[in-house]
Amino acid sequence: MNDVVVPLDVLAQSNNYGEFWIDDSAVSIEQCEEVTKISTLSHLVLIYHSKNFNITQLVDVVYSQAYQISQQLNYPHLLRTWNYFHDINGHDNGLERYQAFCVARHEVLERYFQLQIPNPAATAIGSLNGDNCFVFLFSKQPGQVVENQRQVPAWQYPLEYAPKQPRFSRAMLVDGMLMCSGTASVVGHETVHVNDIKGQFIESLNNIEQLLLSCGYQMDVNAGIYRYYLRNPAQAEILETLIVEQGIESFIILQGDICRENLLLECEVVFQT
Repeated sequence: MNDVVVPLDVLAQSNNYGEFWIDDSAVSIEQCEEVTKISTLSHLVLIYHSKNFNITQLVDVVYSQAYQISQQLNYPHLLRTWNYFHDINGHDNGLERYQAFCVARHEVLERYFQLQIPNPAATAIGSLNGDNCFVFLFSKQPGQVVENQRQVPAWQYPLEYAPKQPRFSRAMLVDGMLMCSGTASVVGHETVHVNDIKGQFIESLNNIEQLLLSCGYQMDVNAGIYRYYLRNPAQAEILETLIVEQGIESFIILQGDICRENLLLECEVVFQT
């Protein structure tokens, strides 16, 4: 067992919240400088921690190493990524740092011939304490990409959001488990319910419900394990009340900045049949 510590403060959580990612084969763990490698017969997890503030350099190094290691060890399919990096809405060299992240990631994907490969589920959240953490889940078997009919696929976004579009799918279906990407109050490609935390909360759930419908899951939207990211910690009590009133039983709320400044919250969810 290996814990993944993300650089975000916990604001609230349910009594029964817990994420345990279990594989039915032996686990090997190897620590090498800034990367931890966790491997089984079927899966490879790579965890990077870094203090590097240069987002372009950081993404180039981390993503390049991740693809090199996965290809060397023969885990060719990237199912899921988590990207936590400092000051996501800040600006470097004329670009918002999230935009610079998208550009740098796109360049690595092009270099490793990944642009025609199905995009993984993903989350990108801003940390506040200078720490960066990147987590990659690779597999020997591919997953099934799930998109949301209410939203434009991220890699088809207008270039107003970034010079290179984000490369992620809305969800990934793997062996009866639906891993939903970071999901927010976006319809089409536009943010809706600006400055309205309740409206954004409801709209994000509408998007999660659509993902369940898209893959044919007959599951209640409340049945998932929810990880919420909240921009303003002063709104934690409001968000927790909304979650509890909705009937979601397993959740955690973490403080983190969202990739768009007009988004107050984002959630990611895992559903297991």
